[in-house]
Amino acid sequence: MPHPRIPLPARIFGAERPNSAGVNLADGEALATLAGAAQAALAERHVASAIIDGRAAAKAEAIAARGRAVTSPADRRLVVGHVLETSEADVGRALEVASGAFAGWDGTPASERAVILERAAELFEQHRAEFIALCVREAGKSVADSVAEVREAVDFLRYYAQRARLDFGKKLVLPGPTGESNELTLRGRGVFVCVSPWNFPLAIFTGQVAAALAAGNAVIAKPAEQTALVAAYATRLLHAAGVPGGALGFLPGDGARVGGA
Repeated sequence: MPHPRIPLPARIFGAERPNSAGVNLADGEALATLAGAAQAALAERHVASAIIDGRAAAKAEAIAARGRAVTSPADRRLVVGHVLETSEADVGRALEVASGAFAGWDGTPASERAVILERAAELFEQHRAEFIALCVREAGKSVADSVAEVREAVDFLRYYAQRARLDFGKKLVLPGPTGESNELTLRGRGVFVCVSPWNFPLAIFTGQVAAALAAGNAVIAKPAEQTALVAAYATRLLHAAGVPGGALGFLPGDGARVGGA
């Protein structure tokens, strides 16, 4: 039995936030359960296209027919899914939508933004097998690294939720040397473009997006072209958690063309 004063792994952050859940890969039963859920996830159709104002640019059937096939870096014969690259017109439209949505999201109480990010963390853990399957198959990661990838993303969501409460939820009273009243308030700055790399397709993608959203900014997320499927899945879960469609856009595509624009 653990000593009562020594926090268990789930409570290593104390009252601030729960720790992300791991997987005991040395436990045969746990590993078999994870493997079965991951195989089921790979049987689904995985697609990605621009998501603007909460709506995908094309239906799954159209993306599969017109989009670029995504293959596993470990075996190029394995098709993981399809990605429809963002058009230049959609880049401009996404910027307009995000700019229009910024004030509403920034005006949402920080406590509500925090709850949405925490709800997203719960959804990420509920869909852990899907994320792990995509990290292995699309990014070529090991199972252990994929588990860690999901955990880091969940930790980012919960960490920035708490920072939203502490830093944006109330006025900070500053010293008043001559008796004056000095208060500091923080707010969002506008639209942030978050460009993420292929080697941490979920963790760094989520960390950038969560930080900007927590502070009240609208976000346009541009994932690495090699790993757009896992990022698209994360974006859909963030929307499902309550992030407004206008406050979070998703633009997959070439770094020079889409990212440059």
